[in-house]
Amino acid sequence: MAAKIHIVMKSFVSQSNRVSELMPNAKKIALPESRAMFTVFRSPHIDKKSREQFSMHVKKQFLEQKVEAHELSKKYFWLKRLRVPGAQCEIQISYKTRLDKRNLESKLLDSS
Repeated sequence: MAAKIHIVMKSFVSQSNRVSELMPNAKKIALPESRAMFTVFRSPHIDKKSREQFSMHVKKQFLEQKVEAHELSKKYFWLKRLRVPGAQCEIQISYKTRLDKRNLESKLLDSS
């Protein structure tokens, strides 16, 4: 049974090139970019009309990679130590288990 690793990366610069090198099999989804604008007075006393504007752009990217159950601990250990300069990473793991009805029935019949 395969597990899925979800990673949300936030950074001030685009990380798409670095991500494709680090995780070649990952499915990449670009999330909306957030932007904050700041206006600062150049001179607080004399020229009130003289202002300077700054903006801060935060780019987000969602990565999804399928991993087999026996590789999950190695992959998680590797991702925890992964250092991408200028990026903040959030790692989520989802794992579904399903009972195979036929195998379960055959085991019950064999034991009877």
